[in-house]
Amino acid sequence: MRTLPSDGQLHLLSDAELAAVRRTHRVAVASAAAMSVVGFLLYFMPVYSAPELFPSVTVSLFGGDLAVPWAETLWGLLLMVIEIYALVLLNLWGVHEIAAATGLLGPHNKAEVAGTLIDIGLENKHRGLLKYGIDPFLGVNPTLLFLVNLLLRLKGWLGSKILRYAGQRLLGRFAVREVLDFAGMPIYMAINAWSTHSVLHEAKVIIMGQKLIEHLCVRLPADLAQSPEDRALLYDTFRFIAVSKRDFHQNHFALTKALIDRYAIAVEPNQGSLEDYLARLTAAPERLRRAAVLLIVIGFLLDGQISWRERRRIRELAERGVFRFTAGEVRAMCRDFVRGAGIEALLTRQLAPT
Repeated sequence: MRTLPSDGQLHLLSDAELAAVRRTHRVAVASAAAMSVVGFLLYFMPVYSAPELFPSVTVSLFGGDLAVPWAETLWGLLLMVIEIYALVLLNLWGVHEIAAATGLLGPHNKAEVAGTLIDIGLENKHRGLLKYGIDPFLGVNPTLLFLVNLLLRLKGWLGSKILRYAGQRLLGRFAVREVLDFAGMPIYMAINAWSTHSVLHEAKVIIMGQKLIEHLCVRLPADLAQSPEDRALLYDTFRFIAVSKRDFHQNHFALTKALIDRYAIAVEPNQGSLEDYLARLTAAPERLRRAAVLLIVIGFLLDGQISWRERRRIRELAERGVFRFTAGEVRAMCRDFVRGAGIEALLTRQLAPT
């Protein structure tokens, strides 16, 4: 296993670590896009050059004859399965290289972190928040959620079909089959490249986020939440972060678990709405309020992106006078976090003695 000299602060990346991460990222993304090109060529070139190898059968359907290209379909399915496995292996390699380059993975802890790295490479959603009674989709219509997820899964297929239809309309009768067949290749190249980019981005975010959470637990005062009301406010802060994100994330689970354990916060699965949360946050003691705001900012950036929903939350908090950061400032902190530059200025500002 190749490793680089590490300073032990995994949420901060040295120049050598950052260069290694970027090199792995470029190689993996380019390889993912190339796999799409190879897949298209392996599928269509034999079909065009040796059509006799791909027989079809004719079946009668609704009074007419329909040609079913069964051999071509099976060939396509075989190549699709091979490409999927190749992409998974590529993602696992990229996650492994990033973990090794940043110092998270070494011979001494390979068995301990292997499961986490495999989950990242396989893009498994970490739903551990539900264990603490926190549902990011609180208040969302289940039917709408299903339709949105279905559309996201079909986006590659829909994009290919739309591009094919547009090419056919533009080229008219001059649009030969070869042109239409290959029209979807850029879409699948982009999807493969983006998928691998997302996996490696997630790997870097989780690796740095885990150590940032450990560092945060050390920095937060041990007597921050002494009363049941204080602990309830912290618990609802975790819920507020999750509902603002509208997604499950391993770093959010790690943050929630670490602080619930640290402050012995009681978990009540059947919590109601968060309509009074901002009013309670505004009325909280200054030290607790500043710590809660710190947790909100860290929670927003722990998955490596600031959504429009979070920008709206930031404006809402600013209007109530409990948030001194603009959406632009939080996005800048998020970029620093993703680049491995850390957020020490934020920690110092929010945890300074009052």
